[in-house]
Formats: sequence, structure tokens, C-alpha cells
Amino acid sequence: KEKAKVAAENRRKTLEEINVRMEKWRSVINSLLESVNTEYQNILSQVAATGFIHLINENDIEAAGLEIYVGFKGSPPIPLNIYSQSGGERSTATMAFLLALQKHIKSPFRAIDEYDVHMDPRNREIIANLLISAVKNEGAQYLAITPNQMFFEGKDVHIITVQNVDGKSLIREVD
Repeated sequence: KEKAKVAAENRRKTLEEINVRMEKWRSVINSLLESVNTEYQNILSQVAATGFIHLINENDIEAAGLEIYVGFKGSPPIPLNIYSQSGGERSTATMAFLLALQKHIKSPFRAIDEYDVHMDPRNREIIANLLISAVKNEGAQYLAITPNQMFFEGKDVHIITVQNVDGKSLIREVD
């Protein structure tokens, strides 16, 4: 009988500790999400879109996740998926989310590949300029790879182009 009491008390203490940790996790996640959401909405407003980020399965850490909502051209925000938005809209919303996360990422070097695929020229320019701003503000180095031509006149960036010319890679630095 004594072993059962000890086991029950240990179980109670363990569950109590789990609940304390869950509350701390929720508090940290909700604070982070509030900050990221504000920045995400700010970035989306620059590309004439609206949206928000929603935490799903908040009560189950292992099943928890984020759902990104976005609306373009006056449409209400809906979940980001391959069926509802164009490729350019998905690329723009994804980059808005990644840019919103930047001040919370602790890494001196970051890389992104083909971030602007399918974006229209206006959104491509806005997102590229936001990426440059993120680099300056965070003090990190970025490697951005894109199949598109980018123009950063007057910006403090180092651009190297690689093009396939007659089956050979032509590499040059852009001044």
C-alpha cells in the first residue's frame, strides 16, 4: 500500500511539473508568435496583402505547428496551400514569414535558394529590398540564390552571377 501511495505522489508531481512546463512553453511560443505575427503583417502590407500566423494543436507539443494565412488583392486571409494561391503568392507569403522570423534566429550565416521563384517583378523587388534590410539589421551574412536577375544599385551587397554559356559556367562579379 505504501508503494502505491509513493507512486501516486510521484505521478502527481510529474504531472504538475509537465503542466508547469506546458504553461511556460505556451507563454514563450505565444510571445514569439505575437512578435512574428506583427512583423509578418507589416511585410505583407508592403506587398498589398494581409494575413496572420496561427498556432495549431497548442495543447499537444508533439502535434503543435504553425499555419500561415494570407490574402492577396483584397481577398480575406486563407491558409497557405498549393490549391488557393498562385506560385508567386506562395513564394511571397513564405518569404514574408521567413523575413518576419529573422530577428529571432541566432545564426551568423543564412542561405536561401530560389526565394523569388514565380514572384511578379514588383513583389520580387520589395522582397529583395526587405532581405537586404534584414541583413543589415541583423549583422548576419546571407547567401541568396536566384535564377532571376537582381539589381541592387547603391546597396552594400556583393553579387556574383553564374550563367550557363555554351555549356560552361560563366562566373562574374557585379559591381
